[in-house]
Amino acid sequence: MVSSPVSPPVAHLFRVLFILPDGRAKRLQFDHGAFPDEFFYGYCQLARREGWQVDLLARGFHSSLGFYAQKLIHWFTHLSPDFSDAAGLNVHLLERNDAIVSMSEPVLFMLALRQLQRTDGAKLVLILMGAEKRIERSRAPWATHRILRWLLHRLAAIIVIGEGERDYLITQQLASPARVHLVQFGVDTKFWVPAGNDGVGDYVLAIGNDDGRDYDVLLQAIGSHRLRLHTVRRVTGAALPSNVTLTRGDWTGQALSDLDLRALYQCSRFVVTPLKDSTQPQGQSVTLQAMACGKAVILSQTRGLWSRSLMRHLENCYLVPSGDVPSLRAAIERLAADPGLCAQIGAEARRSVERHFSSDLMGDRIGAILQDVCAPVRQAC
Repeated sequence: MVSSPVSPPVAHLFRVLFILPDGRAKRLQFDHGAFPDEFFYGYCQLARREGWQVDLLARGFHSSLGFYAQKLIHWFTHLSPDFSDAAGLNVHLLERNDAIVSMSEPVLFMLALRQLQRTDGAKLVLILMGAEKRIERSRAPWATHRILRWLLHRLAAIIVIGEGERDYLITQQLASPARVHLVQFGVDTKFWVPAGNDGVGDYVLAIGNDDGRDYDVLLQAIGSHRLRLHTVRRVTGAALPSNVTLTRGDWTGQALSDLDLRALYQCSRFVVTPLKDSTQPQGQSVTLQAMACGKAVILSQTRGLWSRSLMRHLENCYLVPSGDVPSLRAAIERLAADPGLCAQIGAEARRSVERHFSSDLMGDRIGAILQDVCAPVRQAC
């Protein structure tokens, strides 16, 4: 009698929960290929892994506190005031998952409080951006520093996407070096692609809504070149010159879809990302999306530049000092006058994104961190 082969034991599922803003989760409703996957910070990549059970919890991250209470908390600490909404998270989330990943400090703060009476449960992982801004803008920086420090020391891992942010957390003793992991932000290189017809329009493009953008400096530097500016931010109190087209709106309001944005990148002469100086990594999504589309990008060199070694001046980008109008003006004039240099930088930009800044690489790195922080618990099972 020939014995039947013994089936290998089924591997224990690695259970991970991503808690992300609901606006990002709406992209999953679209057909495949109609949206980029980078704003899920590894969820899309890890959900396809064999032996992994990866779920997504979309939350509004808006407080159910009264309006004035919400404003008071934010005014005092400059921390996101959605604690009461986070308090509704079910404690079973800690029991059902090996790891919970979130971009919201208050969500993890409430889960960390729930873990005070426990010795087991999910490992908590925070994707953190802008710690220095929170402390600098707080009316009680000592309180904000202490709250952040308590939370970060309760977490299994803190993921940052810029070298400046990592250095700030460590030098300010907000987190131990072993808990801070630098993961290069990556964009979807299958969605953000160069134009097939190599067409180039007649405009310079700038886009972005975060408060780190320095559009006033850009408007002083743009000269007579045609500029298409997409932002919800107030850029100037004076009338815009006739060569500047300002479009207000963001993805949430569908004033500009992902497909629309890709077309804008592809048809631009080049892209400008003007930034105020900060340790927070800023402008990385726009810059890397444009680079993946094969475009040269003029980028402000700030303390928060996400990689000082991989972003190389006149090779894969054009770096200028933050807040320096003459330098930005000279960069715009140089690229406008030299299409060959634009094409050369743009081609290397695309190669750099493929090698170092793809969303697939970002997902792999985050997956390795999750496996590492959960290894002791899983070995004990």
